[in-house]
Amino acid sequence: MLRPSFILVLCALAPACKESAPPPPATTAAPAAPPAPAAHTKWGVIEGRIQLSGTPPTPARQPTIGTVVSVCGEETEERSLVVGAEGGVAHAVVSLKDGKALPAPVRPAPEPVLDQKQCVYDPPVLAAKTGSTLVIRNSDPLVHNVRAASGTNRAFFNVAMPLEGMSVRRQLPAEPGEVPIHCDIHPWMRARVRTFDHGYFATSGADGRFRLEVPEGTHTVVVWHERLPEQLHTVTVRTGETVQVDARWATTDLK
Repeated sequence: MLRPSFILVLCALAPACKESAPPPPATTAAPAAPPAPAAHTKWGVIEGRIQLSGTPPTPARQPTIGTVVSVCGEETEERSLVVGAEGGVAHAVVSLKDGKALPAPVRPAPEPVLDQKQCVYDPPVLAAKTGSTLVIRNSDPLVHNVRAASGTNRAFFNVAMPLEGMSVRRQLPAEPGEVPIHCDIHPWMRARVRTFDHGYFATSGADGRFRLEVPEGTHTVVVWHERLPEQLHTVTVRTGETVQVDARWATTDLK
């Protein structure tokens, strides 16, 4: 257990323990909020499964360091590709290409939560709305820091988390894109947040399945995974109908 005096010394000496100044306020006007769900909007469902055919590669094992072995073990498992039963690919991000032009979803996007457990980020991939608040937790009795990049700003935020059970809240960028996150103290700890300027997105579960409730009409479904080529699927959804969209790759497609 780290003594408070040790933590204070560590934070005084290590740049990773100092949170960077927030980015300067934008000089352009904030984008208009998407319209609220119209009373006459008719809804359907897109659901499906993300799968990898063939035998997936064995996840790489990464050594930890002596000070964390008692909590995290001597190695951690690399989690950029998580494949479950029947080839289901977890943590793929599914979204609608035309989402910004649509009425707001029936249900708002859930609050994104990133935890630090046994020296890995959980989950390794999140999807969230632009400008929303990311909740960051530390479930380890260890000092971690969370550094997020956005565009050319490699320290969009950088916050130290020295206490087990603590949580902080940080705002995500106002522009859609990808927010890489890592820990300077434990460099094998990495995660990504995909941000969207609409609410039509989901991540696949442990079995590779996802579900989106969408307005009636024709939509282009975008399936993204950091280790696999992006896929686009155009589907037409009618009121009350459930349309199946399955995305499959072979292990030879892996980056």
